Amino acid sequence: MQNFKIILTLFTFLSFFQYAHAQDGFKVIRKAQRKYDIGLNKKALKLLEKADNMDYGFCGNAWMDANREINTLRATIYIDQKQYQLARNSLDSIFWEYPNDNFDSIRIRTYQFEFGKDSLAQLFDSSLDDVKIECSEFACFFDFPLRNGQTMRLKLSSVNNFELFSEEKDDEERLQKWLERFRASENYKMINVIF
Repeated sequence: MQNFKIILTLFTFLSFFQYAHAQDGFKVIRKAQRKYDIGLNKKALKLLEKADNMDYGFCGNAWMDANREINTLRATIYIDQKQYQLARNSLDSIFWEYPNDNFDSIRIRTYQFEFGKDSLAQLFDSSLDDVKIECSEFACFFDFPLRNGQTMRLKLSSVNNFELFSEEKDDEERLQKWLERFRASENYKMINVIF
């Protein structure tokens, strides 16, 4: 019984130590947010790079929350710096999206900032027929070849589209289902509104 108490005490201590250590990463993210708030973007990006490599414990939710916070702040900084491709890369690095997230709307805005709203609508006009799908184990991306030689990339959120990730669906079937939903979405309207 004495050995059990010692083992339990040791386990509790190590668990608390692991939890406390995992919180260090979130402190670094908060510090990066404060640097961004006062306009110190380079320092904020360095802190985010440090936070990206920190340990968030063994809980997958903590890791996903840290990944999301790091990459949304990083995308915000890049948008402020007019580095739109880097902002999109950061958004693409977000592993898990919550049901109310709509990172594709931010991606679309970055393309509008980069190409101009009217220009994007005109470039996008004929690209729906040539969309390509690229899926990995964790995400699917849809590439719209624009008429200026660039590609607009949007991501299939797994949160509201679980059935599109089913093993029975091939990429073509997945693409057609997603395009059907996309044409009825607010994101599609946002692209095609010319100001």
